[in-house]
Amino acid sequence: MKSIVLATAVVASLAAPAFASEQLAQSVGVQPGQYTTAELIRLEDAIQRNDHQTIAFIMNGGGNPTDPSVAYNARLRQAVEDQDPQMVAFLQNSGTEVISSQGRGENPVAQQIFARIAAESAEND
Repeated sequence: MKSIVLATAVVASLAAPAFASEQLAQSVGVQPGQYTTAELIRLEDAIQRNDHQTIAFIMNGGGNPTDPSVAYNARLRQAVEDQDPQMVAFLQNSGTEVISSQGRGENPVAQQIFARIAAESAEND
């Protein structure tokens, strides 16, 4: 009889933390076993304090990844604001657009040189 009571007490003491962790997980709205008890306690505290940053940190597995579309949209918006058609085309075409590091011929001296070359080329034809 003593061994049955002792065995029951041992099983109950081992199951109690798991049961408590399971209840805590359910109380914060996550699947049991998904987070450690320490994470669940931090998560519950963050929820009570309405701390969205800590909630996101814990829910993302200790990281705070940024959705790639957020970075893409920000870069595209910046390219449009900068009036950079090459970068806009590059971003919209999934990086297949060739981007030149050379200017667009807006330098007056360069324009004169190119005009002279074009005129000499036309004379030779």
